[in-house]
Amino acid sequence: MIPAQHPYRANYQQEKGGGMVPRSKPVIAWDDEGQALVVDERSGRLVPANNGRNFTGLSEGEHPVVGAIPGSGWRVRFKNEDGTFIEDPLVAWTVRSDGTLTPIDTDDNGECQPSTAMGNFDGLIAPGAQARTAQPDSSG
Repeated sequence: MIPAQHPYRANYQQEKGGGMVPRSKPVIAWDDEGQALVVDERSGRLVPANNGRNFTGLSEGEHPVVGAIPGSGWRVRFKNEDGTFIEDPLVAWTVRSDGTLTPIDTDDNGECQPSTAMGNFDGLIAPGAQARTAQPDSSG
């Protein structure tokens, strides 16, 4: 058995509410024949990922978050539908095991989310920097 060094996910389709919904499990290891192994919660053992009848394949997963650092004066900028902008202080940066940093902001309910995943994300503003004014779109 070889421990998984790079994140992969085993993907499945699960029947729920009369339809099929996607779900996934992390690949924990690879067996000697190269099969992906996942945890079987019922038996408490590693089993081949493709043992389940709803297995749809493997996909590359994200590296796990291993830490977070304060936002330290960074701001995130969002563009409203009316063309105006709003700036929020960045709460933190998450650090993934591969060194990738992700800016984290809070929504109106106080839930933390990656700023760049928001549909109206416009950019990041470094501490002490002035926000740049958006240039009109000339592709018209």
